[in-house]
Amino acid sequence: MPERYLGRTLGKYRVDDLLGSGGFAWVYRGFDPDLGVPVALKVLKPQFAGDPDFEVRFRAEASTAARLRHPNIITVYAVGRDGDAVYFAMDYLPLNLATRLQVMGTLSPALLVRLGLDVARALGYAHREGVIHRDIKTDNILFDDHGNAVVADFGIARAAAQHAEQTGTNLVVGTPQYFAPEQARGRPVDGRTDLYALGVTLFQAATGRLPFTGTDWYEIARQHVEEAPPSPRSLAPSLPRGLEQIVLRCLEKDADDRFQTAEELCEALTREAPELGPDSSARTLAVPAIHRLLRSTGSRRQRRRARRLATAVTAVAGGALMAGLLWRSGTGGGRTAVAADSLPVIAADSALLPQLGAAATDSLVAPASRDSVVPPAPPLPRPTLRISVPAGTSLSVDGKPVPHSEIDRLVVSPGEHRVVATVASRFGPCSSARVEQQVSVRPGDTRRMELTPRACGHLALALNEQRYGARYALTPANGGRVQEGSLPLQEPLVVPAGDYRLRVSAPECSDYSSERVHVVADSVRTHQVRQICPTG
Repeated sequence: MPERYLGRTLGKYRVDDLLGSGGFAWVYRGFDPDLGVPVALKVLKPQFAGDPDFEVRFRAEASTAARLRHPNIITVYAVGRDGDAVYFAMDYLPLNLATRLQVMGTLSPALLVRLGLDVARALGYAHREGVIHRDIKTDNILFDDHGNAVVADFGIARAAAQHAEQTGTNLVVGTPQYFAPEQARGRPVDGRTDLYALGVTLFQAATGRLPFTGTDWYEIARQHVEEAPPSPRSLAPSLPRGLEQIVLRCLEKDADDRFQTAEELCEALTREAPELGPDSSARTLAVPAIHRLLRSTGSRRQRRRARRLATAVTAVAGGALMAGLLWRSGTGGGRTAVAADSLPVIAADSALLPQLGAAATDSLVAPASRDSVVPPAPPLPRPTLRISVPAGTSLSVDGKPVPHSEIDRLVVSPGEHRVVATVASRFGPCSSARVEQQVSVRPGDTRRMELTPRACGHLALALNEQRYGARYALTPANGGRVQEGSLPLQEPLVVPAGDYRLRVSAPECSDYSSERVHVVADSVRTHQVRQICPTG
């Protein structure tokens, strides 16, 4: 039962509340005592945590997701096991797109473009890093405090797919309502599969419904393969034609007819971005008020009115602060004022507020007197980079050296920045000694980055048999590019420090393999290769 972990500590994280349950894991709200902030904890269900092969794949994919550092990808802080619990800890972002659409019904064109750009940027970065999501949907798109879309659960679907493939389990990986045709057919997937699922998500956000529905997953999957989606404008006439064409191109049956990269999709969305100015007459509602609104409206008629109110939400005021106070129910029947500068805000038409009645209105927005003066919102602070690097690393941002004392809390200007970390290496050329990463930050952001440059070492391979046609293959233990070549070596190999798997083959000889060849930075390692070859 999921309650077994409540009140426990997993690693350093305290488990406070159960948030939900998926096919493979339970999700909890936890607390990080070091940072003093809530976190989300995803814990494998016992039937999967007890499977050593699945656990290995789950932790490997979670570790891969933890290395994805992008403003629109959720930050994974830790991956581990504590007793019988296999878990990973990540940012706690309580609002997802599914809940937002439940309240708002649809998104305006401006919000649709912003959503598409945020998710496409996340996918483009992940695809360049060799990671395919495989399960883009409204539940996996969250929102941060500034209204930016943040993609979660990278790697989970791949771990499940590998488990099903290796064990022969009859397991449907992914969500049928968002399946790409190749996914429904069980064929290989690539980045364009994620773009199809994003197209389904944008269709749903624009029209309030999915392009394909049915009574069972097989019927839905068949429609993805065989049937054309309905025209989005037939369901949402106010949708611009350009946005409709973008959504439909994402939903092409043949992957070659879709956008070929997420960057290409971003370019198309940018060209179609509506230029909508802020509505200065609009009131503001905090995003958490969406949850209170759903809870406080009990009857069907009230829920319809609540949906009308939420549908009037027109834009996320990224970086804006609400003037005045929000009100929430306090203990003892009183009201407690909550400072609004800690909450994200969205604009809403105040004309609809009376429809909810006095009680619902009071729980959302404090009434303002005619004579009240709304103070200007204070400016958000400049963004901060919190960078983690190995000891002895030199760091620069946009070509300027960063003092070691500022690495953990570097204040930068909003926009794009190039962060470069380097370590000295006596053996060159050493590509791993320099790591570069792009980061995009907005006012008020705090971005955590981890850069791990590695110096190189020399690896010499000593053969007990010299045979013409001998070849080697050297593979990094944690994954990466395989280095291959002929033997004997004319000079030692220059490789990044770390562990490797080595394979050596030669005609008429037994193959040689070693699962751990350790290379130390700035040192020479000679590895003995012993093969059995016929004599004479």
